[in-house]
Amino acid sequence: MSKYILKRLGMAVLTLLVIIIILFLLLKLMPGSPFNNERLTDAQRDVLNVKYGLDKPILQQMIIFIKNMLTGDFGVSYSIQTNYPVNKMVWNIRMLLLILICGFPHLR
Repeated sequence: MSKYILKRLGMAVLTLLVIIIILFLLLKLMPGSPFNNERLTDAQRDVLNVKYGLDKPILQQMIIFIKNMLTGDFGVSYSIQTNYPVNKMVWNIRMLLLILICGFPHLR
């Protein structure tokens, strides 16, 4: 029985790793960049690419991406709320869903 459980856990980890790699590659293959603002100069785009690590080789970016995903560091938002941690955004959504599911009419 433990062999079966270990096999299933291994397949789950492998599946998650493949999904993360596919997600990363799809994000890299999308046209354009996160910094498509016409008001940005090339020098400003270069600074932003260095700040967010987009100037590094793709393999290094993927390793950093996977490490950050596993540690729960989802970075900062650039488009929704500038320089706002995505972790806080996700936490706020979780708390809202918890309140809606539990049926709390208000917070005290």
